Amino acid sequence: MEHTAASLAERLLVLAPTGDDAALTTRLLADHGLEAQAVDSLEELARELEIGAGVVIIASEAFEDRESVTVLRQALERQESWSEIPLLFLGGSTESASFPIAEMLGASAQIVLLERPLGVGSFLTATDAALRSRRRQYQVKDLLDELARSAVEIARIHEEATRAKDEFLATLGHELRSPMAAIRGWIRMLRTGDLAADDARMALEMIESSTKVQAHIVEDLMDVSKILAGKAMIERAIVPLAPLVGNVVATFRPAAEQQGVELTSEVPDEPLLAWADETRIQQVGWNLISNAIKFTPGGGTVHVALQRDGSNAVIRVRDTGEGISPELLPYVFDRYRQAEGGTRKPQGGLGLGLAIVHHLIESHGGTIEARSEGLGHGAEFVVSLPLYTGAPPAPG
Repeated sequence: MEHTAASLAERLLVLAPTGDDAALTTRLLADHGLEAQAVDSLEELARELEIGAGVVIIASEAFEDRESVTVLRQALERQESWSEIPLLFLGGSTESASFPIAEMLGASAQIVLLERPLGVGSFLTATDAALRSRRRQYQVKDLLDELARSAVEIARIHEEATRAKDEFLATLGHELRSPMAAIRGWIRMLRTGDLAADDARMALEMIESSTKVQAHIVEDLMDVSKILAGKAMIERAIVPLAPLVGNVVATFRPAAEQQGVELTSEVPDEPLLAWADETRIQQVGWNLISNAIKFTPGGGTVHVALQRDGSNAVIRVRDTGEGISPELLPYVFDRYRQAEGGTRKPQGGLGLGLAIVHHLIESHGGTIEARSEGLGHGAEFVVSLPLYTGAPPAPG
């Protein structure tokens, strides 16, 4: 028979080797809704204790073979630290005081001495009290198991956080070092004075481009710092979303064309007004579209759509790029994780952009969802923002 923790807490074992004492005891308990199992010897009782039990009812006659008591004592000592099985010891009126039961079974035994003759009511009351005590022990066991699972989970989370931090610092160093190396290299070439005019202009353009990369990294770090400190400010106004989305798409068309990616859009004629921070919503659009282009190989497409959905405006950014693995999908908005990733060389970036986007959208009372059917199947990010209804929403 397979036992559960709940059934083990209610399991009664009876050892009364004289005559019909065991059968009478189990029948009495059954009449009062308590199922008990009779055992024939201390050795059998010890084996059953290895399975588990709620309460043991044992008559003093079972201890006539003092050597067998050692088997029971060892079984009790092998119990886990939370487990103290109640032993209802049935002895005679004079025997209970003199019988060295506690000495024989050791400190690990939780013994309740019951003197015979014993009334039915007193016997059942003692049994119920022992069962309640045993149930509490199993509750403690459940709590200890839960704490152990929590400790393992906390250790796992801590290990992941430490690894993510280490990876982030390594990535940060790489991301800062690369543009700095480019800047230093072009500056050395400019200082020589040997560059032709066209090459000098290209050097200045490359230096400017590298400083923009570094500025973007610093801005992301500052944004995350403000978010963590609760100081990220949202300055709201009535914002027409349609022209904003259209302008962001237009901004990225040259980058998409340069990468061989087709960037398309679908924007309605109505402006779709939102009570929002225009700069922050623009930042959301930049991040989502630049990510989509970055993770889409040449020949692929990125489609941006804005539409009304009831009282909300919905922005969809869908690409045919690398997609997101099922393992990563639940964590794409966590700090320091890359948005998408497949088998190609990892893309640059600190993995902060989507975490910032998630915070900004939630700060506007909206939602953002990432969708993907897996690696190689592209990805879609869906933003939902409440539309302006004629009066600014209440703060918070």
